[in-house]
Amino acid sequence: MTTPQRVVVLGGGFAGLYATTYLTKADVPEDALHVTLISDQNYFTFTPLLAEVVAGSLNPQDVIIPLRSLATRFGFEFRRARVEGIDAAGGYVSTTTGAVPFDYLVIALGAAPQYFGNTSLAEASLPFTSVHDALAIRNRALEAAERAAVEKNATTRRDLLRFAVAGAGPSGVEVASEIHSLLTRLLPRYYGVHEPPTVSVYQKADHILPGWDPVLAAEGLELLRARGVDVHLGVGVTSFRNHELETTGNGNTPATARAHTLIWTAGTAPATQILDGGHLARGERKHLVVDQHLRVKAHDNIYAAGDIAQVPLRSGGGFQPPVAPIAISAGIRAAGNIENAIMGRSLEPYDAHHAGKIISLGGGAALIDLLGWRIRGRPAWWTYRLIYLLKLVGTRNKLQALASLTFNRIFEPTV
Repeated sequence: MTTPQRVVVLGGGFAGLYATTYLTKADVPEDALHVTLISDQNYFTFTPLLAEVVAGSLNPQDVIIPLRSLATRFGFEFRRARVEGIDAAGGYVSTTTGAVPFDYLVIALGAAPQYFGNTSLAEASLPFTSVHDALAIRNRALEAAERAAVEKNATTRRDLLRFAVAGAGPSGVEVASEIHSLLTRLLPRYYGVHEPPTVSVYQKADHILPGWDPVLAAEGLELLRARGVDVHLGVGVTSFRNHELETTGNGNTPATARAHTLIWTAGTAPATQILDGGHLARGERKHLVVDQHLRVKAHDNIYAAGDIAQVPLRSGGGFQPPVAPIAISAGIRAAGNIENAIMGRSLEPYDAHHAGKIISLGGGAALIDLLGWRIRGRPAWWTYRLIYLLKLVGTRNKLQALASLTFNRIFEPTV
């Protein structure tokens, strides 16, 4: 090869980062590849631990790592920019800092909150997808506590401490658990408020944690309710204005409830709105359609991985779930197939390896469904902590997170 093959990776999440770092170590001749990672954020976020940031158990810097430091360490080019479009035929990506040409492209732009066209919900609720969102939720909870501490009117005080979470998937369950634990612990000790907070979860389905083992999910529901979290099944949120929450049940019966804050975890949509004007194939939910090798349909040099891709299950109908382990393994497989293509080897089909599911319920409890083992309660909590500490990207982050958790175990997190 006389000139390096230009590989561009879009997105600095799990799929994009693991694809990029794999390519920097690919089994190709020296200087055969030039790898560029493009992201609108200059850091990678370990999203499974965001709820711990809400609780104050971890600091923001414990769950993020600068992409520029990774670029120096692994030897790829990093460009902080927002992607504005893809010209598949011309072979370049349009960004806010100019055009970037490519020979191979990996699209790993992830997903964004989905409000199903309801602009009032988008404007009035808080999302929960980034470290900025986690801090905003924590600050909102502490602000409500500050106001409740000086509020004389009992009704107004109770309203300030009402939090609603739309969606009871893993993100919704975790953030609801941590808000309830945070306020229950802090209100009487630091603010002199002895009224308990009201944290309500609204789930349109008739069960929490879709895709989980039904028995384990039912035990999680029982624990949430026993702790004081109100869980409303078969109820979806339709509007939120002036602290008035409107909901609709399965029988389409409308109802209203008061809430100071609404946190939205009820759905995401793939971030395909900036792509090539419709020339890249998409499925019914706007995901990019890929083949068994993770190539975007009709484009041999464009791959997609992570939440933006619709990856079929090899065992039958349906698609791979939008979880971090799937994004990681898909990013690695897409990068591996670019390596194979450059070296003239056969492409390998993507075979997902998803060992199980882990979720924190706060307060020293968790649920784990791992390799057929179902663990709950305190043993699951320690297992959850150990697994995610080991999975954190970077030795420095592992040590920082361990120090934060140890310190906060000895000394209660401050407000």
